[in-house]
Amino acid sequence: MKRFFKNIVVFFNLIAALTLLFIYLSVWVSPAVFWVPALVGLAYPYILLINVLFVLYWLFSSPKWALVSLICIGMGFDHLQNYFQFSPKETEDKGIVVCSYNVKAFIEKGDKYKEAKKNAQTILDYIKEKKPDIVCFQETNFLNKKGYEGFKNMLNLKGLPANADAKRAEGPITLTRFPIIHKDEVHFQQTGNMIIITDVVTPTDTLRIFNCHLESYRFTPKDISSLDSISINKQDNNMKEFRLFGSKLKKAFIKRAEQAEELRRQIDESPYPVLICGDFNDTPVSYSYHTVRGNLKDAFVESGAGIGNTYLGRLPSFRIDYIMHSPVFKAYNFKIDHVDYSDHYPVSCTLIPQTKD
Repeated sequence: MKRFFKNIVVFFNLIAALTLLFIYLSVWVSPAVFWVPALVGLAYPYILLINVLFVLYWLFSSPKWALVSLICIGMGFDHLQNYFQFSPKETEDKGIVVCSYNVKAFIEKGDKYKEAKKNAQTILDYIKEKKPDIVCFQETNFLNKKGYEGFKNMLNLKGLPANADAKRAEGPITLTRFPIIHKDEVHFQQTGNMIIITDVVTPTDTLRIFNCHLESYRFTPKDISSLDSISINKQDNNMKEFRLFGSKLKKAFIKRAEQAEELRRQIDESPYPVLICGDFNDTPVSYSYHTVRGNLKDAFVESGAGIGNTYLGRLPSFRIDYIMHSPVFKAYNFKIDHVDYSDHYPVSCTLIPQTKD
């Protein structure tokens, strides 16, 4: 009986270890080619935890079997670092203070015009306290048809960076204290997601800012509630809901991969050091994250702490909002502020230019 139980544990341990290895494929394989690793990759923290528990179990019963999960965890150590950080790096030195925030059209507090206006001012007042040099908002709504000028007249922006790069009515906005010398936009087909590109002159160099919002899953409240109502007594309905849910996931994975590849192309063509701020709608163990990051630095990995969750909604949780930058900078003071003005948490850091040898 004891041997039988051990064989069962070994079997499930092997499944957990192989699933972890399968998840690593999601970083390298485009969902346009094979989307299943991207789907399983959403479960990375849980599969990782299961493997850690197996390691602990075997250490007290049969240590040699602990190597199975231990080796698999070690093979993905870089992914582990992208998810969890234990030693924040802080500085009081002056640098470029950067904030990035998906504000969900300012309507998290409600869908009425006055509530959106009030929440917008709350968000802007919160940002002012950070005294940023660069602010990248995603999913903004200027609250009227006059665009950014009407937005400025309607709300108190005093204390925020004065130079702005924005789409006319809605979408991302980049605010900066630095002079803007060039603006551009990248639009994706059949979606409202986009990238705005802003070249600014900092005290040390010209910097190209990419403010991006990549494809979301587009789950509706009805989609979420339908999953909650799944019942073993409604098998046909369950399969219909799962198929619809899976279809939205697949479409989002594929579109996001294409958008990430275009963003990577734009980064590679930049004549200046780059700063990428945005909502990727994807976790650190994903093709999108790996494609965009390339040889860039992730501010959370450099100076953050904890698990880095930036999303308040239910699907997906984990870290999906990022600040990345060229190696000519070093990031300090990375912070995720747990305020509930949107369905995302804002992220911020201080970039210090590195001295050239």
